[in-house]
Amino acid sequence: HTLIIADEGSEIEYIEGCSAPKYNFSSLHAGCVELFVHEGAKMKYVSIENWSLNTYNLNTKRAMVDRDGEIKWVNGNMGSGVTMLYPSSVLRGEGARAANIGLVIAGKGQIQDTGGKTHHLAPNTTSTIYSKSISKDGGVANYRGLIKVAPEAVNTRSSLVCDSLLLDGASQANTFPAVENANDQVEISHEARIGRIGEDEIFYLKSRGLSEGDAIRLAVNGFASPIIKELPLEYALELNKLINLEMGE
Repeated sequence: HTLIIADEGSEIEYIEGCSAPKYNFSSLHAGCVELFVHEGAKMKYVSIENWSLNTYNLNTKRAMVDRDGEIKWVNGNMGSGVTMLYPSSVLRGEGARAANIGLVIAGKGQIQDTGGKTHHLAPNTTSTIYSKSISKDGGVANYRGLIKVAPEAVNTRSSLVCDSLLLDGASQANTFPAVENANDQVEISHEARIGRIGEDEIFYLKSRGLSEGDAIRLAVNGFASPIIKELPLEYALELNKLINLEMGE
């Protein structure tokens, strides 16, 4: 259980990494994170998770954001047999802001069920959800999210973008977005894209002297770069290494 309180006008950046060794039996990680962002405060919560494949990773994460406060979630998820993670931001003060940026990699035998939720309860609040997923070797990546706007939350602005990359024909990428809007003075947008690495792109990289495996890894790192850029240098390097390991380096 992680509890963080950002006092009025403060700025906090919190980084954690989660992993588990592989045992002969199934394991459960049931985590809880509670964040309180008071008036005018800013908080950035970064979590990189790399669990063993016999782990069920079930997380509950929520932030309560007061007037003119800001919360930014940055999540990198790989490993585990099943992950369920939907960081929730409750914008209860006027002018509150939330951003949710996440990257998941689903490999063989894995189900990554992730996303984000934002509850707009006050006027002039804004939020963004930006989710990226990579599916390989039959892995399943599900995006599941919610944007909820209360009647009094006039002038709300919210956007959701979900990008999925499929590396083979056996893998899956699914999106389950939901919008619940109770007033007509809002701007809400939703965009979802699913695609594969282009053959022309791989051919070009191979023509520059890269092997096919290196070409695929380079393309995947480019796809993941918006999330990697949000991390401090040492964690960005670590996440790059984890992605390369997942891609079979």
